[in-house]
Amino acid sequence: MSLLAAYNGLFVRMGLYLLVFWPTVGYYVYSDSEKRGFSSPRFRGVILGFLGILGLLVHLYIVQRQD
Repeated sequence: MSLLAAYNGLFVRMGLYLLVFWPTVGYYVYSDSEKRGFSSPRFRGVILGFLGILGLLVHLYIVQRQD
């Protein structure tokens, strides 16, 4: 069985998801956190970027709650 076809392409889908959303969401969270003066914006960007859309929603919730 091919590694790309294993589990109906789960590894490929997860890889593409991380490839697209991790840097995009991570950079947005990093730059917004830095602009707002949050602590450790780089760490926030990496962790919330890894979560993708869920990380973006968490960040927006934190920002909205702070304002």
